[in-house]
Amino acid sequence: MQGLVQAMQMQAHTQAALQAQLEAQIRIMKQRVERADVWWVSLLHTRFEDGAIDVAWDEFVRLFRAKFIPEHIQDRME
Repeated sequence: MQGLVQAMQMQAHTQAALQAQLEAQIRIMKQRVERADVWWVSLLHTRFEDGAIDVAWDEFVRLFRAKFIPEHIQDRME
């Protein structure tokens, strides 16, 4: 019986740790989305000053990857 109690306690501890990790990942992703949004608005104002904000998808992806994805990860994506 004691082994069952220990197993249940371990499971509860593991579940709490996983929940905390998930919540931390969600916070980080929200921050990254906010940063990406700020970056994009800034880029539109500085790089495309003439008001021509039509950006091809390929160009957006290239700019986004260059800003937010490390090169060693980009290499693995290709």
